[in-house]
Amino acid sequence: MFAVLPDHFSASDQYVDDSYFSNAAAHGVGDYDSLWNDLVSHLNVPRLRRMIDLGAHGGRFLDIGCASGNLIEHAQKMDWECFGVELSVAMRKRAEQRTGRPIFASIAEAKETGLRFDSITMFGVIEHTEDPVATMREVSDLLAPGGMISLSTPNFDCPYALTGISGTAINIWFIPPEHISYFNRDTIAACLTAAGLRIVAKDGIFGAWRAWAGDTSFPPWLTGTLEPWRKGKRLRPGGLIGAFLKHAYAPARKPELYRRRDPADLSDCEVMEIYAVRGKNSR
Repeated sequence: MFAVLPDHFSASDQYVDDSYFSNAAAHGVGDYDSLWNDLVSHLNVPRLRRMIDLGAHGGRFLDIGCASGNLIEHAQKMDWECFGVELSVAMRKRAEQRTGRPIFASIAEAKETGLRFDSITMFGVIEHTEDPVATMREVSDLLAPGGMISLSTPNFDCPYALTGISGTAINIWFIPPEHISYFNRDTIAACLTAAGLRIVAKDGIFGAWRAWAGDTSFPPWLTGTLEPWRKGKRLRPGGLIGAFLKHAYAPARKPELYRRRDPADLSDCEVMEIYAVRGKNSR
C-alpha cells in the first residue's frame, strides 16, 4: 500500500532539509541522540548481533539513513569497516565527526565509489521511500556477492496499525509525508525478492511500543504463569510484584523479550525485521 501523494512530491526533500532533525519542522525528530539512547539503540544494536549470528562477519558495513552515526559507532566496535548514507547535511557532518568514517549524501553517491559492502543496514527507512522496489534494487547493487542486508519496517497488518496504540498518541504506522510505503510480511518479502535478494530470516517485535507508551507488557510465558494468581486483573504498577516486574522487564533493559523469530504469528507483530542475502553469482 502507498500513501496518496501530491503532484511533484519528493520524499527526500524533507530529509535533506536539516530542519527535519530539529524542532523547527512540522515532522521529524527534534533530538535524535535522546531518541537513540531511550529507544532506537535498544532495537538496532541487537540487530547487528543477529546479523553476526546469521553469518555476517567483518568486512565493509554500510548504514543507510545513519543520522548522527550512532549505529556505525557500535558497528566499529564489532570490527566492521564502516560507512554511512545520510541525506541531512548537518547530521552527515555529525556522523563524520562521531565516527571518523566516510558518510555519503545518497545511495547514488555510495554507488559511484565502486565499493561493495558485506553488510548493509536500513532500519526504519524503506517506509519513507516512494519506490521501494527501485530503492532495494539500488541497495542490492551495493552488496558484495553473499553480502547481507538487514532492514526493519512497521507491520501494517498489525492490529494497531489503523487505530494507533491502545488509544495513545503514539503511531508508528500511517504518518505521511514520512511513512508513505506500507508493508506486511508478505509484501516486504516480495519487495526484497524483486530486488534479487534471498530472505534468510524474519523476526518481529511484539508489545514493546505499548510498554514504551507506559503499559506494563510482559512476555507471553510470564503472562501465562501469572494468570492463575491475577485472575484476569492487570498488575498494579504500585504493587510489589508489578513494580518489580515492570522494572525487570522494561524494554530498554530487556528488548530481546519483545522479539520473536520466524513463527507463523509474525503476521501480528508491530515491527518486522528482515534479513536477506545477495546471491554469490549475482552481478
